[in-house]
This record gives sequence, structure tokens and C-alpha cells, in this order.
Amino acid sequence: MADRFEDMAGKRTASRARGQSRARGSQQSERRSTSSRVNSQNNTTRSSNNRYNRRPDREPNYGIIIGSAVAAVILVGGLVFALKGGLGGSSNSSIEETTYAVEETLDPNSIHEDVYLDISSFAAGAQLLNINGMNQQQVKDAIKAQYTWNLVVNNTNPLLSKFSMPELSSGETSSETAAEAGIQADNDGTEQTVEVENPYSSITIRPEASSFAVPDLIEANLDEMIAQIFEDIKSKETQETKESSSENESESSTETESVVTADYALALPDFKSQINDYMSQLATVWKMNPKNGDITSYDRDTGEFVFGGSVDGYELNAETTAAKVMEAINNHNYSSQIDADGKTVSASLDSIKDKYKIIGSFTTKTTSNSIRNGNIKHAAAAINGTVLQPGEEFSFNQTVGQRTEEKGYGGAPAYNEGEVVTEVGGGVCQVSSTLYNAVFRAGLTTTYRRSHTFAPTYVTPGTDATVSWPGPDYKFVNDSDHAIGIRTWYSDQTMNAQIYGVRVLPEGVSWELVSEKAMDLPVPDPVIITEGTESEGSAGSEWQAYKVIHKADGTTEKVKDHYTHYSGHTPKKYSPEIAASIAAEQAAAAGLTAATDENGQAVVETPAGESGDSTESTEHEVVERPEDNSEPEEENEPVHEAPSAPAPETNAETVHEYIEGPVPVLGDSLNEGLIEEGPVVGG
Repeated sequence: MADRFEDMAGKRTASRARGQSRARGSQQSERRSTSSRVNSQNNTTRSSNNRYNRRPDREPNYGIIIGSAVAAVILVGGLVFALKGGLGGSSNSSIEETTYAVEETLDPNSIHEDVYLDISSFAAGAQLLNINGMNQQQVKDAIKAQYTWNLVVNNTNPLLSKFSMPELSSGETSSETAAEAGIQADNDGTEQTVEVENPYSSITIRPEASSFAVPDLIEANLDEMIAQIFEDIKSKETQETKESSSENESESSTETESVVTADYALALPDFKSQINDYMSQLATVWKMNPKNGDITSYDRDTGEFVFGGSVDGYELNAETTAAKVMEAINNHNYSSQIDADGKTVSASLDSIKDKYKIIGSFTTKTTSNSIRNGNIKHAAAAINGTVLQPGEEFSFNQTVGQRTEEKGYGGAPAYNEGEVVTEVGGGVCQVSSTLYNAVFRAGLTTTYRRSHTFAPTYVTPGTDATVSWPGPDYKFVNDSDHAIGIRTWYSDQTMNAQIYGVRVLPEGVSWELVSEKAMDLPVPDPVIITEGTESEGSAGSEWQAYKVIHKADGTTEKVKDHYTHYSGHTPKKYSPEIAASIAAEQAAAAGLTAATDENGQAVVETPAGESGDSTESTEHEVVERPEDNSEPEEENEPVHEAPSAPAPETNAETVHEYIEGPVPVLGDSLNEGLIEEGPVVGG
């Protein structure tokens, strides 16, 4: 990487020659000794300059030469004597131990010669770094020791105390499946998922509300830079080993200068694009929209939404802030505290309270089951008064929480895997379904909805939203420009839902959700039972839901919205043995004889006449089974019926409230109408 480091080619050759001027054994010793010279003070010059100084010319001393030869002979003889086990030692043991010690000191992943790195671009005043004896991690640690990175950008929003950090997701979508949530109930329902553009979906940084610690960009690039240097050194070492010994001897007489120069000069990477990206993300996260007197909360004592005063906003200038950060990096000021450039966005001083109205409303009728109605009342009370700021997503399960007996929920009929069971919190699906229809009419976006497995009765099939704990859930997002409030309450076998906010749809335009049956599905194949009650089952159905747009000019547009599938109830039939047993019991009670025909059906035989005519044919009478009933009942009224899909016009259990043009107000003022229409539900 020419842009990451520079191989000082000519200077590296000189350094290599200096290394080759020493005997091989002394090279290893000196390399190990120089491995500790990693600090800046010991890297400026070699530890022994006289090794590289030029020596004066002089006549050879033959006496010294002869004496050296004799000493060499004596040394060789002593070595041979020792290797043959002289002096009572074991030659094999000595050799093995010596070899083991040498191998242990040589790290194949380390540099075994003097190689100098110029790292002055990373830290002002940094000296040459000798990496002799170091592996890649040690080189990285030595470079990091030359600088300290603690670069922080501060949020200069003057209204920081009123700023709330947005929720930065982990990339998960709004959709969820029954299998993922471990759901057993209504796991065959049709899912409807809508992905809403999330302004924070591409955010990778995780700043605090008041500051952002810029990641150490030098460290992030060191591994790659060092790896390339090591690869280059190893490659050159391999080539040098191919040189002949005669060439090495001729080079050994070369005299070199004592000045130490860099073999590689590391260059500071260009961090401009990364810093620009970080600051652009920071501008998105730290953006504070002005509040123009929207609703902020709900007062349960008065039953009214509370409006807040106008609050200014704030915007960060990503371009100028990035320039300040880059200036600090280029000046090696890696521990700077940088104040972000930003400006205040003024909020409107006009009151917005008079723009808030009921923008979506829906009502459904409940059953006479007191426990089920109590569950509906509790769930509605938990949702009532919820305020969603622009961009916030509502979750039924997060808002209501788990339905438990400790919270006042009771057991009521519900479907679980196609069977009618008593479930704590049964009936709360009517709350989510009613809210879904109100949200639709307000012009807001439902992000996740699942239909029931079987067709409901309290809304037109195709317009329901089932919920269970911990899932499936019902979710929608406030994709309007202002905060919205949710009103939900139960009263007199009626479930009510209202969305309170600034009109989302154009003036004079309203949306209606209608559903029409597309087809009937065949009754499922029966299952054989040995206990319980037989049932005939019911047919399934499929429904097409439409968004009906009523325009200001009086025209209407009908647009397909979603398609829903509902399963039919599976018939239950007794096994032949159980059927025969029941027939026998009934026959015995009537003084008749029970039997079965060739098809295994239970029949009874009438006694022969008094004439005793043996040729008289026997009359057979089919015994009727118990009356089939596949619908759950509570207090003589079904909770979840599975009808043959009644048409919307004949669904008496659903009350649709459509909004045409301006929303009607029920009281003298808007808030009075809200309170009179839906008194606050406690507990």
C-alpha cells in the first residue's frame, strides 16, 4: 500500500548491508539484544556506533595471525573431546539442550534484523521505531504507545435538557412470526406488515445525548498497514537467502555510515470520508425538531390531554463540524474536545390547540359475558391516554403488558390451535381490532397486524387484529407531523377507540375500511374422537379488504388493501366403537337392540311381531347423535363464532363510524366532547 507506508528502498539496502557485515552467530545475539530498543530514545542511533565506523588501513600482524590459528586448533580439539563424551558428560544431551534453547528464542513471526519505522506522521516528535525482535501485535502496541486518542465532539444544543435521544434500533423489522414468538394461539392468521421509512435505519454510531466519542481511526488501520510491512520484509528476507556465500563475504568488507535511517515511513490515512460520514449521522441523531404546542401528556384526573408550550429545535452543521474534527486530527490533537457547529430552529408561537380534533373513531359491540367485558375494560384503560410523538410506534403488547390475574384479568373463551379454551385475558382482541379500525380511518399506518385463525363476529372478517402474549402484536406508527393521543374505553357492552390529533388526511377527505367475502372454503376433513362432543365443523373463507377513499369533490375511490384467509372448524366424529357404545346405551334405555350396519353406523333393531313370522323383515332406525355445536359458549352467548362469513351489510355486531369531511364534535368544546363520549376508565 503505497498510500499507507513508503518503503525507503535505497536506505533499506544500506541498512541490510550493515546487518550482513556481522558474523551470523553475532547477528542473532545482537538482534535479540536490540529487540528491547523500542522506545523513541534508543531508536535514534545504534547502541554501538563503532561497529559501523570506518577502520584505518595498517599492515597485517603475522604474530597475531599465527597465535589465532593455534588458539583455533585448541578450541576445535576441545569441542571434539566434549562431543565424544569427554569430561564424563553426555554429548547427545548437551546437543539437544543447546538446540532447544536456540529454537525457543527465535520467534518465526518476529522480525530478526534491524528494521526502522518512521511513525512521525502519527504523533508529533515521534522517533524512529526499531521493530527487531517484534511480532505484529508488539509493533502495534509500540505504535499505539506513541499517541493517545480521546477525540470527543460535544452537543452544543442550548436546550439539551429538553432533548430526547431517538431509539436506535438494531436492524430488526416490525414484523414477527408466531414461530419466532413461540405463539400457539391463532398461528394460522394472515399477517400484514408495512415497512415505514426509518430515518435511523442507517445509523451505525451510538453517541450519547451530550457527546460523541470518535472511534480511534489510526488503530483501525494499523493491522492492515503492519501486516503489509511484515509481508514485504519476509519477502525480501527470502530473496536474500538465495544469495551466494561469496557475495555475502564480499559484502562483509563493505564499510557503512553510522547514521540510522528509516526503512519504512508510515503515512497517516485520509480520514476525511469517515469523519464526514460520522458527522452526517450525528446530525441526524442529534436533530431536535421544534415543538409547536403539541399535546405532551394525558391528565387522568381531568380526562384531558395536556398541551405543552412551544419549544425551539436544533440542527447540527455536519460539514463545518467535520472540518473542525479533521483539523484536530491533522495537527495530532487526538484528545481534543470539539464543540459541534449548530443552530437553533425557532418554533411557531401560534397556538396549535385549536387544530386538534378526533381524526379517527370506531366502535364495536361486545357480548354479555361479564368476565370477557372486564378483560376488555382493563386493556382499554391501559391504552387510554397514550401519547405518541411523530415517528413513534405503538405496540399493543408493550402498552397493555401481559394479561394476568394479578392485573385483574379473568379467564374467558378463546381459540388456541383451533380449540376453544379458557384463557386469562380472553376477549382483548376486540380492543386491538377496534383500535386498528380507528387508526385506519385517521390516515395513520399500521406496521404489523395479524388476523384471527377463524373469522370474528364483532368486526367484519378481514378488518380484525388479533393479539396474544408475547405475540402476535398489533403495531402502528404516528407518521404525522404532530403528536397524537389515543382514547379507548369500554361502556355498556360497547368498545370505543378514538385518535386525537391534527388532521392527517387532506381537508374533506376520509378513509373507510370495508371487506368483502371472496370465496367460501370447504369444510376440513373430520377428526375421530373418543371423548367429548361431536361437531359438524364449518367452512373457511377468504376476504378482500378495500380502502374506500371519499374525496372532497364527492367522488369515491376503492383500492385493494389486503387479503385475509380464515380457516374452517374441523368436524369431530366419534370412532365406530364409541358410536356403537352410545347407540347401545340409548337402545337399552328404549328397550331396543343396538347394532351396526356395513358402514359401521350405529342402528337399532325393532323386536319381531307377536305372530313370530321369521320371514318378516327387520326394520332399522338410525339413532341421531348429540346435536352438533362447534362454537364456544359463555352465558348462553357465543364469544368467538365461526359463521359462514356474513356479509358486511348484515353484520349487526359491528358499528362503523365514518368521518366525512370535518370531524363532528360531540360536546360544547373538543375536550368536553372527549370526556362526555368516553369517561375515564379506571383500573
